[in-house]
Amino acid sequence: MDEYEGWYRRRSYAHFDHPMSETQAKKLVTNPNQVSRHAFWPVILNPQKSLSIKDDYGRRVWKTKIRPIVFAAHSDAHIYAYYAKYLGKCLEDRYALHGGEHVLAYRRFDPSRCNVHFALEAFQEIKTRESCDVVAIDVEGFFDALDHQNLKDAWTRLLCKNQLPDDHYAVFKACTRDTAVTVPTLRDTFGGEISRRAGRSGEAICTPKEFRTFVKPHLRSRHELVWAVKRKPVPAYLKGHPAGIPQGLPISAVLANLYMYDADLAIQEAIRTRGGSYRRYSDDILIIVPKGQGATAESIVQAELDKIRLQVNSVKTVRCRFSITNGALRSLSVDQYFKEQGLSPVAYLGFTFDGRDIRVRDSTISRFMIKAKRAIERARIAAAENGERRLKKRQLYARLTSLGYGKAYGKGIYDQIEGKILPKGAPRLGFFKYLRLAEKITDSTAVRTQIRQLENQVFREIDNSEKSLKKRPASV
Repeated sequence: MDEYEGWYRRRSYAHFDHPMSETQAKKLVTNPNQVSRHAFWPVILNPQKSLSIKDDYGRRVWKTKIRPIVFAAHSDAHIYAYYAKYLGKCLEDRYALHGGEHVLAYRRFDPSRCNVHFALEAFQEIKTRESCDVVAIDVEGFFDALDHQNLKDAWTRLLCKNQLPDDHYAVFKACTRDTAVTVPTLRDTFGGEISRRAGRSGEAICTPKEFRTFVKPHLRSRHELVWAVKRKPVPAYLKGHPAGIPQGLPISAVLANLYMYDADLAIQEAIRTRGGSYRRYSDDILIIVPKGQGATAESIVQAELDKIRLQVNSVKTVRCRFSITNGALRSLSVDQYFKEQGLSPVAYLGFTFDGRDIRVRDSTISRFMIKAKRAIERARIAAAENGERRLKKRQLYARLTSLGYGKAYGKGIYDQIEGKILPKGAPRLGFFKYLRLAEKITDSTAVRTQIRQLENQVFREIDNSEKSLKKRPASV
């Protein structure tokens, strides 16, 4: 196997093994015999919880979503990354030969494009068509539902082999028959916090003896553990059929696109013959077809997904019909029979479009504000406990507004703030930078207004929190 630039990853997290130098990793991944005999470590599953507020028939309802993200041991991650590069190159060659413009996620484009560009391109196509049906489909489970036999067959076909070579088969088994342990379980096992960073010393979470004694009894099938963490029963269509690959491995994204390869081509061709277009970004599918073709297009997608044992999340399916009304393009919601309902925008890749304005999804804004309010409240509690009458606002402004980490904050501010000042659960760095990018790409007045309103809301929350501090008695 040829070498592929960029596969080596400097892992900063702690795991059951020690980090490897690039020389050591290269010696491992470029030796198929060694890879085929490699003993893969269990993955560590770190549940990522996100909260959002959604409208449910006029009521605001809190929704909790748990993503079972995993990370692999250092040696395993290098193998996954190397084989991901190899399979990715093979897959790109296939796309170049047969067309792959409909597959948007987990790929490099020249010039570079991101989800904002993809959403804008879809909305511009809708504008150009003026009269069309649009269906947004979400695949149920996706990573946790990929059938192992179908994945193995697709992998074998990509390599143009009758069966997987031993090294590839070892990687396949590691992705599909793996065991896992959760971060909370490790914390309980070792009495409190476990090291999340490998650090300069490259320390492992535990010694091999401690692993065999304390960790091994807690290992479970990753597939079973995933559904337990998600607090959902294993869907009936998955029972009796080995399925699912981990989310978070360097190879996961490539395997997802590989799994969908034949279905993507079939759907793309069928939709194209009906005068429409097909796009897929991971598990988000968008179909744009001439008016009246929406039901047929939706059934085509469902039929092709059935062939590879995937199902549509019908609750998340959004159907819209765009047409010119009173001289303006408008979006109407339609039911499953495509009977027109009231005005409703189509949502795609974090943005909405109603025929006139492009906006950032309300759920994205609400998630940010939930985390922002939580961070501000924690800062207020910390100030009150220290007897202070003012908030430490520099960190809040840096993280929660468009001020960001500018030069005014001095050198090394990232090191001072990241992971130290604001608590776990605070919004990620760069949210406003992302909003500014969206504003620039879409040139949307609505997005510009959202940014201004959101930032003003954050300033009000910080100001109100500080006012509440000043009202407290000095002795408290």
